[in-house]
Amino acid sequence: MKKKRSFGQSILDFLGDSSPFMTLVGKAALLVVLNVCWLVCCVPVVTAGASTAALYAVLLERGEHSYLSAPPAFFRRFRSLLQKATLLWLPFLIAGILLALDLRLLLAGQMMNSVLLLTPLLLAAALWGATLVWLPAVLVRRGGAAGQVLRSAFLLGLGELWRSLAALALWVLPGIVFLFYARTFLRLAPLWLLVYFALAARLTLALQEPVFEEKP
Repeated sequence: MKKKRSFGQSILDFLGDSSPFMTLVGKAALLVVLNVCWLVCCVPVVTAGASTAALYAVLLERGEHSYLSAPPAFFRRFRSLLQKATLLWLPFLIAGILLALDLRLLLAGQMMNSVLLLTPLLLAAALWGATLVWLPAVLVRRGGAAGQVLRSAFLLGLGELWRSLAALALWVLPGIVFLFYARTFLRLAPLWLLVYFALAARLTLALQEPVFEEKP
């Protein structure tokens, strides 16, 4: 006959290190820590590529890190990836600034209804974003020369278009909320600062994982 557990024992089991609740808390704490590390390393915008690559690298080692071991691992990977990731990121940063300036000119000139002007801009922005969302994962998972990484990210961005667009939507969501709902963006500031970008990276990796398993 199965012995009935006391209320106190049930509480201890619920709060035990291996309980589902504490496992969930640990995963949430890991995302919070990584989100803060990512934001800190993105402050000089030129290092955002290395910061994102380090975030992906630590998330891919998800079975190896807790919220205590994640920060040293993050900064270690950040330093090791800094040179190559920055070399890959800077052209995308410049291209992104140019695309944003072009869009601003269209808005200022009230030419958003011009299909001839808007269509190439939107296609260029989609191509830019579709390639960019694969770049950190390709760098971390496959490595290789910068040109090879860029080529693989470009081909995956086009070949896996729905995954690319879904991942891109995750990353641009805060910007869209900021542009159209500034007050809501400010109300959600704790979400952006504490967990959102690490969660977006985790979901992006989940979207991309089947592709890397099929094409190692």
